[in-house]
Order: sequence, then structure tokens, then C-alpha cells
Amino acid sequence: MKAYQRFKRCIGKGNLWLYVVSLLNKKGPLHGYAIIQELRKLGFNISTVYGYVLLKRMVADGVLIEVEEGGKKLYAASPQAQEIFKKAIEELQDLIKALT
Repeated sequence: MKAYQRFKRCIGKGNLWLYVVSLLNKKGPLHGYAIIQELRKLGFNISTVYGYVLLKRMVADGVLIEVEEGGKKLYAASPQAQEIFKKAIEELQDLIKALT
């Protein structure tokens, strides 16, 4: 059913930032490739190139910050992203309550 496919696209790939922030909350700062691999484990079929473009866009949007560790770049959720993530989770919980 097309409606369900749109729902999956919107709640999934349309909001990858939620998954990335959640992942970083659980595991701490990660290298870009590790984030891409974790997204793939969650069932997102994204290319490596798209993954890095996504991460760069998230940095530009203020969702992620880049940190250096041992000469390598790691990504972490920004303080703003932490606040918005909590708000988004609350809104999702409210939606579930309204639908059930």
C-alpha cells in the first residue's frame, strides 16, 4: 500500500537525524563510517557517499559537531540536537497515544 510506503519513508529515511542522534547518545562520538555501518544494521540501505553527505549536512544544520581524537574526526550530537531530539521523542509518544 502506497500510504504505508510513504509513512515508512517519512518516519525512516526522512528523519535519519533521529536515528543518528539516538545512536550517538547510546555509543558516544563515532567515526563517520561507523555511523553509516550502524544505520545499515538498522535496515537503511544507504551508500557510503550518501552517508558522508548526510553527516556533512547534519553538521551544517547544527545537529552534529565534529571533534578530533587522535588526528581522526568523530561526530557527536550537538547540545541543540539533544534538546530537539527529546522534543521529537515526546511528540512521537504523543502521536502513539493519540493513535492507540
